[in-house]
Amino acid sequence: MAKGSVALLAVAAMVGCAAGTGSEKSGDAQPQGKGQSEKADTASVSTEPVTLTIFNSSMGDDLMKSAIVDPIQKKYPFITLKVIKKEKGSLIEDLIAAGSVPDIIMGDSSGDIPVYKELDVLYDMTPLIKKLNFNLSSIDPAVIDEVRAYTGDSRILALPRGHNTAVLYYNKDIFDKFGAPYPKDGMTWDEAIDLSKKVTRMDGGVQYRGLDFSEHVLIPYNQLSLPVVDAATLKAAVNTEKWKSLFATLKRVYETPGAKPAAADYGGKASTLFLKDKTLAMLGSTLMFGALPDAVKNGLNWDVVTLPSFPEAPGTTIQMFSPFLAISPGSKYKDQAFLAIAHILSEEYQVAEAKLGRPSVLSTDRVKKEYGTENDLLKGKNKGALIKNKFAVARPSITKYDPAAYNIMRGKFKEVVLNDKDINTALREAEEAINKDLEQKKAAK
Repeated sequence: MAKGSVALLAVAAMVGCAAGTGSEKSGDAQPQGKGQSEKADTASVSTEPVTLTIFNSSMGDDLMKSAIVDPIQKKYPFITLKVIKKEKGSLIEDLIAAGSVPDIIMGDSSGDIPVYKELDVLYDMTPLIKKLNFNLSSIDPAVIDEVRAYTGDSRILALPRGHNTAVLYYNKDIFDKFGAPYPKDGMTWDEAIDLSKKVTRMDGGVQYRGLDFSEHVLIPYNQLSLPVVDAATLKAAVNTEKWKSLFATLKRVYETPGAKPAAADYGGKASTLFLKDKTLAMLGSTLMFGALPDAVKNGLNWDVVTLPSFPEAPGTTIQMFSPFLAISPGSKYKDQAFLAIAHILSEEYQVAEAKLGRPSVLSTDRVKKEYGTENDLLKGKNKGALIKNKFAVARPSITKYDPAAYNIMRGKFKEVVLNDKDINTALREAEEAINKDLEQKKAAK
């Protein structure tokens, strides 16, 4: 039996043993052996019709339906999912006040887990995992490490349904136009910057730029796993040599004559320059399956390689970030809620996602082998680049204040790029601004 299926069986068994917390008809589950069938392992969970509420704070409506609701209800017809969308009047704080916290909580790992942890609306799965000897080995170790990093201890309060990654897209026509070699897997940032100089040209009145990246991804989820706030002291942790080195390397992307973007083209505009204008030769960014079809129709001749890495972290992409699934401690249907989450973690589901080009949380051979096989965009492309690099290790300190602190860091990096601000000055100012923000928030609390 595949490891992912074993994981599903183990989780299915787990849901039946949440003594006193699940359906009264669930009974007491016993640990199941790997030879047991899926049907036998799920027999301890009541199949009487049940409606589970699920809080969606991070996904679009259509994706939520196709990627979460429909697969679970198809697998388990006795489960009906009622989605509660995060909006005015139904924020998690509103639901807590009303005593109606959903059975399943879905959110964004980077911004929501620390907040929901503090609000005490995430159920600790660890005792059940230990009791039933749940085998986590089929799940990428980086995923589990990231979950525990957000928790701040050994608890597992949430599990991601998948993850995002970052790679280097490139426009083959620009490289052909200037007779330059294509990018390759395994480059360092210095090598990518050197290559970008060959295709940063003014030609026919058009300024072609060699390289840019999505700074809203590569700074908060940086490949060196650098923190912004020390969780122990709640002080800024950015005025360091490592942050200085990261800023200095990424600044070099823009130092070649003609490589610095106009203020209007900085940041989010980079994807437009690559996808639509076709004047950017290389773009470091996350998956762009939603935008690439139209770009291809409009003549973009693209391919992809692994994201350039730093010498101190070779073969490393960004830190993991993903929508996560968790269970409310007050749910009356923990058994069934866990069964639903188990299906999202099963190899059956994860392989289906991998075929579409969505990186899996599993590290099994099957999900790697079948990655991208049903995504027409990836036919003839270097699709292995999207899953080749390992994730950056979880940063050592994660707090609910991180998103605001990273926004400050992004603002200071923008000043370094566009205004030639000294990096030491930028980091000192960032530290001061982050500490001021922390003090204000602590005082308000």
